[in-house]
Amino acid sequence: MARSWLVGWSLLAMSACAIDDVVDDPADATWLDGKADGASAVNVKDTHLAVDLATHTAVASIELEKIGNVALEAGGLHITKVSDERGKRKYKIVGGKLLVANVHGELVVEYGFDGHSKADGLLPGGSTVVWPYFCGNLFPCHSQPADGTQFTLELDGVPQGKTAVFPAAIDAEAPPYMLAWAVGSYTKKSLGTTAAGTNVSVYYLPNGLSPATTGTQHLVQAFDWYEKTIGPYAFGHDVASVSVVWGEGLYGGMEHHPYWHVARDAMNDEVTHVHEAAHGWFGDGIRLRCWEDFVLSEGTVSYLAARSLGQVAGPAAEAKVWTEYKSELDQAVIDGGAPAWPTGCNQIDILKDKLFTNLPYMEGAYFYKDVAAQVGADVLDGVLHRFYLAHRGKAAGMQDMVNAIKADTGFDPAQLVKDRLRKKF
Repeated sequence: MARSWLVGWSLLAMSACAIDDVVDDPADATWLDGKADGASAVNVKDTHLAVDLATHTAVASIELEKIGNVALEAGGLHITKVSDERGKRKYKIVGGKLLVANVHGELVVEYGFDGHSKADGLLPGGSTVVWPYFCGNLFPCHSQPADGTQFTLELDGVPQGKTAVFPAAIDAEAPPYMLAWAVGSYTKKSLGTTAAGTNVSVYYLPNGLSPATTGTQHLVQAFDWYEKTIGPYAFGHDVASVSVVWGEGLYGGMEHHPYWHVARDAMNDEVTHVHEAAHGWFGDGIRLRCWEDFVLSEGTVSYLAARSLGQVAGPAAEAKVWTEYKSELDQAVIDGGAPAWPTGCNQIDILKDKLFTNLPYMEGAYFYKDVAAQVGADVLDGVLHRFYLAHRGKAAGMQDMVNAIKADTGFDPAQLVKDRLRKKF
């Protein structure tokens, strides 16, 4: 998401139970695996969602990696029925998690969902946001990005006269927070096609043509540079920036590839558009192993946003971005927060422990800028390219990146890690 997207969060938790009529009672939850992320021992392979916006009901058909016990986050859902290939199943919701024992075949969950106003589900403006761990307000999930899933999505009940912008399918493994939709009075403007054949567009709301045109003036060229420099894009051949209404005081973007969202008030900001586009490679194309690795997503794409604009719009454009970054970094240091790269793995709450600040974005960007000053920006481009090819579709951590820089260039960034990423505020 964009570096300046600062917002208060709340999580709706609810407890419920249901009485069903088949075997395997989940009452004994001792089978939960106890991993730090609270996920089930059985990971999610594919998530197929059929959503009715008119009734706020949905059916999630979830393919699992193997037969076994399942714990899915579902704290914001009103579950009415759970079944698998053997029929209707008993289930419990404990601590916001849907527990189903000994699942065979596809797990089908029928449920209702509510609207939300705190950027934690379906928003009044017609779009959805479930980052970082609010997917359980929209569909049963594992919110930890390390457990990637493929998606299909069907939307019914779209209001007359409105357009729904969403991917019908995501065929590469993606973090659960990547899936989203946006419904509004949209006009689509085609921007062009990259050398790799990716069609780039922008969806804007009424009176939004001018800012959308300004903000996306170099988007095709930047996306083309990402494909040529970092590697092939993983999420299809059609991408777009989509204007959304989040609410007063919410600014920036969110990495909902292939149709990433940009707040209506930020549509004229080039950096936001190319930043969100870069998440197709880091954050989405390569998922985070742990929340502590947030800088691998946000620091990397903040650097890439500046680097790509420099390559397609000229050195003055890049210099302008770094001037803006310096102001944001100075303010972030004053505001404080967790180190840009905390130690541990999934031991931190990214919101409550103040990791979601501008520090990972800006300290991360300057970490890469400092590395580039030592080894050369073109050499660092090569490191990022090889790293992406090695880890795309998988989860990785910032230590993997540090190791890759040292192995590929011979430069040891340990002191930069200490000064930039581990620094306490």
